[in-house]
Amino acid sequence: MTDDERLQLPLLTDQLTRMRGMLYGYSDLFFGRIRDWAIVSIVLLVIAWAGIAPAAAAIVPFLVPFAFLETGYLFFYTVFARRYAERLERRINRLVGADVLIAHRLEAAYFYPPDAPKVAALSLGNPAGLVSVTTIGYTVGAGLLWLAGFSGLLSVSDGARGLGVLLVPGALVWTAAIAGYLVWTFWTRHDEARLLAELDRWEPGQGVPDPAVD
Repeated sequence: MTDDERLQLPLLTDQLTRMRGMLYGYSDLFFGRIRDWAIVSIVLLVIAWAGIAPAAAAIVPFLVPFAFLETGYLFFYTVFARRYAERLERRINRLVGADVLIAHRLEAAYFYPPDAPKVAALSLGNPAGLVSVTTIGYTVGAGLLWLAGFSGLLSVSDGARGLGVLLVPGALVWTAAIAGYLVWTFWTRHDEARLLAELDRWEPGQGVPDPAVD
């Protein structure tokens, strides 16, 4: 190891620590937001069904897509942290001349391969894995909350006048726009591709997968 490489090692290690902390932090926020928005939606539905405020259910079809947008943003950061941490571990391994850091390999084997097509955590590289199945379960649960809220929205908007007639089509457009964008952005991976391109410029020739993960 050269003197320059010895100087780089602690900087790379610090950056890796930061990325691992970022990965944990945003993962924790991701699941916390799912729980929080689910509770809020259920409370609104209960308030509506109890007759306390029937119009409360009409908020849910707008709230659920917003929750998807926010949690998608949080998951977006976990992808960034994981991909950067992967390159940092590979670089540190090369500097020390041994595979001392293998978390990126374990993640690829245990969760899903990072280069496989995916929508959020639903990965075609591991479609029957717990992460993919959990993503499907969350999506189905959110869909049921949306349908329950949309049913309440139909009741509230029945006979509505003025701007009220826009509630139902507004909810449909809002939902379709957010769902379509999230599926498109995760499936095409256009942002992730730019990230990987920058990592390749930082460390040319190191964008190929580890043989142990293939």
